[in-house]
Amino acid sequence: MAIANQEMIRDNNRRQVLEYIVNNPPVSRAALAKELHLTKATISNIVQDLMEQNLVAEIGSAQTALGRKPILLEFQKKCGYAFSIDVHPRQIITLISDLKGEDCHLKEYPFQEEDCLLELLRSIIKETLPRCQNAPYGIVGISIGIYGVVRENEIIFTPYYPLPQPHLGKILAEEFGIPVTVENESNLSVLGESAFHYNYRNMIHLNIHDGVGMGILIDEQLYKGRDGYAGEFGHTILFPDGKPCPCGNNGCFELYASERAILKEYAARTQQDTVTIDSFLRAYQEQKPEALEMMDLFVKYMSIGINNIINTFNIDLIVLNSSFSNYIPDINQRIVAYLARHQNRDCRIIPSRLQDTSGLMGGIRLSAEGSLDIKHLKIRVPFSDNLR
Repeated sequence: MAIANQEMIRDNNRRQVLEYIVNNPPVSRAALAKELHLTKATISNIVQDLMEQNLVAEIGSAQTALGRKPILLEFQKKCGYAFSIDVHPRQIITLISDLKGEDCHLKEYPFQEEDCLLELLRSIIKETLPRCQNAPYGIVGISIGIYGVVRENEIIFTPYYPLPQPHLGKILAEEFGIPVTVENESNLSVLGESAFHYNYRNMIHLNIHDGVGMGILIDEQLYKGRDGYAGEFGHTILFPDGKPCPCGNNGCFELYASERAILKEYAARTQQDTVTIDSFLRAYQEQKPEALEMMDLFVKYMSIGINNIINTFNIDLIVLNSSFSNYIPDINQRIVAYLARHQNRDCRIIPSRLQDTSGLMGGIRLSAEGSLDIKHLKIRVPFSDNLR
């Protein structure tokens, strides 16, 4: 038992040291000892191990007026790569980056309903692997974001495309010898946003597109519920006797407040077969009455939904990702103003910083943290500055 406890303490100390170096570069051994309340000998031993593993390097001395100049340490972010895959209903988007979520490379692939998702992912991974052979650890992890319900890496339900092989993560991991994590796209999105908004321990990310998905972070931990169904906010009830939903209920939130629902209703009111998001946004900018009315409804419905979220979770931060909130400047302010008239909880509501790449960055974070065995990767450089 004593040996086991010693190993646990040693592993915990290593985790703390590496996480601090990753998130606070550059840093000296003396600063590590002071900040983490560990002995200099403990710090020296851990740092030596990390340097031998090509995870940390000495990068020179700090400038000091007096005494011996301390040697600074920095995380070797290019020692490996993280690979993130987001499976949208009509396309697949991939992102590869170093282990700090920097030097990012995006790529898009077409995805049709009749395509075999497993075969397509297999082909994408094979294409990507040679690009990462220059790093000591290569690709350290792959994440796959799915629009649907995922439980313990098994895909349970996908509403927008045919249910793929439920255990495709396990199949791909065994084939390529790389850890593969399959996760709900909204869960990955809240992890991606929290890598930037790292001062908030409790936050929610709302993805509002074809449906309405919610990622929940409580005390910095992803909350998924017993069976992985937590966050299916689009299927909470807005109107008990409302429109029938494919889920079996009536009056579900996303039948009224999703982008798809707003565009469908706008098309009906303007006697059009279909309407694109771009044409709707143009109509709004041109102050077309029907477009203005639809945004009034969007603000009303979202405010009701967010009010329920705030009263249920008592959250610190809510991040909205929607073309409406991202491209119409006053939408967020109108939602905040509506809420201020109906409740007095202190909760910040902001548009998404990462927009539709939040899930991809969440996957990068998940793979990097898993390979490094750290709890929280903080990303300080804006995503657009990282993109290549």
